[in-house]
Amino acid sequence: MINFTKTDNPGPAADHWITYSGTEDLPYHIFVSCPKDPAPSSGYPVIYVLDGNAFFQTVAETARIQARRSEKTGIPSAIVVGIGYPGAKDFFGDRRFYDFTPPADTQQLPPHPRGGEWPNHGGGALFIDFIEKELKPFIHSNYPVDINKQCLFGHSLGGLFTLYTLFNHTGSFQNYIASSPSIWWNNQAVLKDEQQLLNNLAAKPCTPNVFLASGSLEKEYMIEDPKALSERLTGEAGGRMRITYHLTEDENHLSIVPSVLSRALRFVFNDETTST
Repeated sequence: MINFTKTDNPGPAADHWITYSGTEDLPYHIFVSCPKDPAPSSGYPVIYVLDGNAFFQTVAETARIQARRSEKTGIPSAIVVGIGYPGAKDFFGDRRFYDFTPPADTQQLPPHPRGGEWPNHGGGALFIDFIEKELKPFIHSNYPVDINKQCLFGHSLGGLFTLYTLFNHTGSFQNYIASSPSIWWNNQAVLKDEQQLLNNLAAKPCTPNVFLASGSLEKEYMIEDPKALSERLTGEAGGRMRITYHLTEDENHLSIVPSVLSRALRFVFNDETTST
């Protein structure tokens, strides 16, 4: 039985838990924001946020404010779960490179832009196991979650992991937000799993909502890769999924996150949304 230890509150209306993965004994800091109003009978939707140290508060506050006018935005009150790491930094390079990158038989990596070696990588399969088998059961046991309205948010390498999860574990979440996904990683190896998504959609009825985005000030491949993926899946998946791509004007690789969140949440939580 995996243990979660509650710590002092890190911010407004948020719980902070520390745990270690059962398989590799890796430490995680889990941040949870739960609405104060009574939960619906089915429970609250839940948003799992990768790089929780950097993005938990941003996603939690965006969701909270937008839910105040849910009749206009279509964004319901939601539980937000940030998956982070020990320490005060926003990003933990070694851990995120390991957790967020898919396993692959061969590695075709470009030179590291800052020189040296790439961090240890390829732990994505173990990370999704941690989320599915350890984190989700804990959240479901301690918070009023609607298991039919779960969302995964990831940016950059987190966006890569979001796509890896969509392709290989399609039913794990109903909603996927991949901001500036690093499709380029390992010579676009994640796209080899694209057919698995189509197989999963054909085998099990589900209609995932998928929001992809880039900033117009990003490198060209960061714009073209998710755009092409969206166009391809729109044609291949037919009516079996809702997918959109949004190019966010005048935003760079980091500034895109707060600027696009409201639009992304409106799309994935409002099935009546047909465009962004």
